[in-house]
Amino acid sequence: MRVLVINPIGDNSWDESDKNFYKVNACPTTNIDVVSLGRGPPSVETLRDLEVVKPLIKELALQKYKMYDGLIINCFLDPAVDELRKILDRPVVGPCEASLAFGSLFTDRLGVVSIEGEALNLIKQNIKKLSYGHKVVSIRGIKTRVVDLRDNWDRVKAELREESKKALSEGAEVIILGCTGLAGLGDTISRDISKPVIDPAVAALKMIESLISLKLMRGGI
Repeated sequence: MRVLVINPIGDNSWDESDKNFYKVNACPTTNIDVVSLGRGPPSVETLRDLEVVKPLIKELALQKYKMYDGLIINCFLDPAVDELRKILDRPVVGPCEASLAFGSLFTDRLGVVSIEGEALNLIKQNIKKLSYGHKVVSIRGIKTRVVDLRDNWDRVKAELREESKKALSEGAEVIILGCTGLAGLGDTISRDISKPVIDPAVAALKMIESLISLKLMRGGI
């Protein structure tokens, strides 16, 4: 199967590392390509960012989707996922929805740890729209911005540990990392807090592989 991962940002600085991460976690028969928008914001953390990237994602997806069996929009805000599902004949997956779906198989008490700021409110809105609001008992954020994540992974991991423990104290039983820029840290944080931690990029990958394997297609262009 062939999967296209769209990084909804204006530069390709994450493309190579994301492709390597997805390849390591993919089934042996899954081929992964990662592309970014070529224009737009360096991260998606505000409502303005979200509105800017949605039409760009749609434009790029329409250009490339016929070469692939399914698409992942690689941002926890799931930008343009709903719109693309309405017009494409193959599965489109967002990391937030995939993470919530998998997490709900474990528990009705989920915690999300993302990036502090406006994005937290946007995540809350998306969770409510997806009808998981009653299952998410904690939504917290670390102080490191998305564009600075790779500058100091030790600090990022320390912040994730601290906020994850706070989410557990608020009743969460499973932690979801609420940003695909945190991909690869799930296992580390899980060991540190002795609780399950869902990596949103892996959740999206396993969801799209499952949907493709099930041959769940819809009418579309």
